[in-house]
Amino acid sequence: MPQELAAPPSTPLPYRIEERHLQARRKSWRPLLLLVILGIPLLSALLGLLGGGTPRTATASTTAVKLTMETPRVLRSGNWFETQMIVDTTVDVADLTIAIDQALWRRMSVDTLVPDAKEAKSVDSRFVYSFGPVARGERFVFKLDGQIQPYGLRRLEGRVTVRDGERPLASLPVTVLVLP
Repeated sequence: MPQELAAPPSTPLPYRIEERHLQARRKSWRPLLLLVILGIPLLSALLGLLGGGTPRTATASTTAVKLTMETPRVLRSGNWFETQMIVDTTVDVADLTIAIDQALWRRMSVDTLVPDAKEAKSVDSRFVYSFGPVARGERFVFKLDGQIQPYGLRRLEGRVTVRDGERPLASLPVTVLVLP
């Protein structure tokens, strides 16, 4: 005949620990809420939705040139950024000129422009940079580095136009979201 095991003698609980503290708790929504509150911003940052991330590449092609521009989609106030404009010519260009709408550089510091322009001026709400002649089949790369000045949430919109002197060759619309 099997013997029944006797229950172990009860041990006293430590001071201020009660029987209710040892009971299994029902499921709580708090860990899930904490995961959502912390997880959504972290995932957004990892995906580059809050600044940084992979730069956007946009292209405009005409019979004279192909303009390719690499620039960030989203910038954070105070952060540095880099933009490259690549111009591939299919005709001889007497005076390669790049015109950038001033609205794109509102509350922004442009620290480096490479190569240096032969002439830089501000005309008709555009910054205009002239680089001189570029032969057919040559590739011209224009790089700029800048920093966004702190000024809250905003959207910068404008156009970048490649010209031969005053004659437009190709143009790209550019939109950049700036987060605080």
